[in-house]
Amino acid sequence: MAKTVVKNGLEALLGATLDVQDVVYISRLKTHFTVKALDQAEMTRARDQATIPTRKGEKELDGQLFNAVLIAKGCVDPDFSDKALIAHYGATDAADCVTKALLPGEIAKVLTAIMKISGFDDEEELIEDAKN
Repeated sequence: MAKTVVKNGLEALLGATLDVQDVVYISRLKTHFTVKALDQAEMTRARDQATIPTRKGEKELDGQLFNAVLIAKGCVDPDFSDKALIAHYGATDAADCVTKALLPGEIAKVLTAIMKISGFDDEEELIEDAKN
C-alpha cells in the first residue's frame, strides 16, 4: 500500500509557486484560452483601475469594468492588450477589448477560471473579497 506524504504548511509554501495556469474552452470560438492566477498586487491594481469617481465626488467600484480588468490581467492567451486585437474590436484598451470580444457568458466562464486558480472557490466570494 502506497503512503500519502502529507506536508506541513511551511513545506507546502516553500515548495509552491504562484505561477499557476489553466485553460478554458470557449465553444463559440472553438479554442482554449490560457488563464493565470492573479496575486494580491494584481488584484489591487485591478480594483484601483475599476474604481471610478461618482457625481458626488466619491469613489465607486464599477463591477463590470472590474471583471473586464481581471480578465485582461489574467488571460495569457489571447493577450487582450495586443494592439492588433484592440484595433480589430475598436477598443480603447485591454479591458474594453474583453467586453467587445467576448459574450457575457464567456466573460463569466473565463472570470470563474481565473478566480478559481487565484485561490477562490466561489465566483461571488472572489468579487466580494476583491471589492473590499
